[in-house]
Amino acid sequence: MAKREKPDFIQDYRLVAHRGLHDHANGVPENSLPAFQRAVDRGHAIELDVHITADDRLVVFHDNKLERMTGVPGYLEEWTLQDLKKLRLLGTDARIPTVDELLELVDGRVPLLIEIKNDKSGSVGRLESLLMERLGRYEGPFILESFNPEVLVWLRRHAPQYVRGQLGGISPTDRRLSSYSRYLLFNPMTQPDFIAFDIHSIDYKLRLNCKKHGVPLIGWTIRTQQDLKRARQLCDGLIYEKVDVE
Repeated sequence: MAKREKPDFIQDYRLVAHRGLHDHANGVPENSLPAFQRAVDRGHAIELDVHITADDRLVVFHDNKLERMTGVPGYLEEWTLQDLKKLRLLGTDARIPTVDELLELVDGRVPLLIEIKNDKSGSVGRLESLLMERLGRYEGPFILESFNPEVLVWLRRHAPQYVRGQLGGISPTDRRLSSYSRYLLFNPMTQPDFIAFDIHSIDYKLRLNCKKHGVPLIGWTIRTQQDLKRARQLCDGLIYEKVDVE
């Protein structure tokens, strides 16, 4: 990591609701408008995930596949928005929201931490261009992150005005990407403004390295009081779910 001035954005990302303040057991699905509204009501920043559809629309959804959240097989990127809007999240009335719907709901009231879901080598640019165009018309605070270092290189070249972060951790499906993100091999090229790292993989070496270079460290995903204690010792901000952080 190159030496950087510490950005002042981190104060807004001390507490970040993972995929909104969701509660599956009580009918509030992750990455849904009701979950985002609950986070707004609490006054916490929101972490969310952005995908692109077959007809070049931006939607908020985590998985590449639809089945876990909708019960329908298939890859999200192969569906049009019109067809996706017929699906329901976890059997509730909530649907897959568009980025437009999310931004209209939040309207700058809380900060956003937007993960760009694009892990395909060589496909970077299509989703990112559309997202930057839309965010250019949004007046609320936001920062961007991705596991894919190619995405961060694209952002550095085409949208350097926005804060960008490198996600790190262990990928169960992509050993190459897991190695890159776990050891942050591309940081000299991507020059991230922050690191968002798996809380169970953070150690004091990473903490001290981030501090040395003035790069804030955000821990994900905090689900237990033990995670919370560790995050408050090692991290500048935390992404949480299913745990009382007050």
